[in-house]
Amino acid sequence: MRFTHVNGSRRISETIKSCLNEQPARSGMYNWIFALKGEINTFWSVKDRLEDFDVIQVNMSPQDFETVLEIRRRLKNSSTKLVINNDYVCEKWNDWGISPYLYDNIQRAGDMVFGTEPHQVSNMIDGTFCIPHPTNTKWVKRLGTDAYDDAIGFVFHWWAGETYLPHRTIEKVKAKYGVEKAKIYGYKEQWDKNSQAKKLMWDTICPLDDFTNYAERVQGDKILYDPNPMHTYGRNGVEMACWKKPVVGSNRVFSYNKLIPELTCDPYDFRETMKRFDLVFNHPDKVAEIMDRAYKEVEWFNYKNSVARFKEALEIATDRGGHKWYGQQS
Repeated sequence: MRFTHVNGSRRISETIKSCLNEQPARSGMYNWIFALKGEINTFWSVKDRLEDFDVIQVNMSPQDFETVLEIRRRLKNSSTKLVINNDYVCEKWNDWGISPYLYDNIQRAGDMVFGTEPHQVSNMIDGTFCIPHPTNTKWVKRLGTDAYDDAIGFVFHWWAGETYLPHRTIEKVKAKYGVEKAKIYGYKEQWDKNSQAKKLMWDTICPLDDFTNYAERVQGDKILYDPNPMHTYGRNGVEMACWKKPVVGSNRVFSYNKLIPELTCDPYDFRETMKRFDLVFNHPDKVAEIMDRAYKEVEWFNYKNSVARFKEALEIATDRGGHKWYGQQS
């Protein structure tokens, strides 16, 4: 399969380049390039040779809407397939400020359409597939650490920007179980809705970092806390399973529900959250069993299995008529 991911800008950004140069790569959308042994190109570099590829994939972010439509126009009825995916939590679609009619019509341009978790997919047009992004589990599992920190690590999500309630819970956990530090990962002040209190709230503030540096740091913490308030497939759950690192996680995250359901609950239910922390701190043998199982089951997300799901969906979508079929869906 000759595969390319196409970006609508005139150049590949330095941020994307840094993600692509990381080896092993962090989980997420760009792993399709590695899993399918493909490449990434700007629209402007391939617009006149689209049929050099069997599959062209575009992320359905607002900045690439025009790219999707222009590729569709140029391909017409070519054998080259346009695969489009949603990579953004559905709770934030409203922030785009676009008409839902427009977003539905963007989806109808695809020969195969997929989202990464069930709640996204349920809000997309009929016939959308649910395919979480792949992870190079073979190599991620090899990332170890010599680090140790008596800390609870909190995963900060820029599209949520919530720190108030997570910090409150962490302080209760620190007091009850004798943990020294509160640490926040992936932090950017401009995304934090409560940034004015950050110096009081966190012992260690970790901004976005290279994946290998993050992997070393987070594995050294006692536990990770990820009360993600929105629905996502959850790359953090996949990576933590690769490292057998316990996470008290949100039941809005697909990977946590699939891999570590015993440690997962409603992110706003404090009492249930504390029960999960009690399991981690007071029942280590049980937690070791949970993480051993997750370490095995995380292979569901590996390259081989992800590619099989991708190819099966593409075959189904092609057989039923590709973009012509999607054009008739609501």
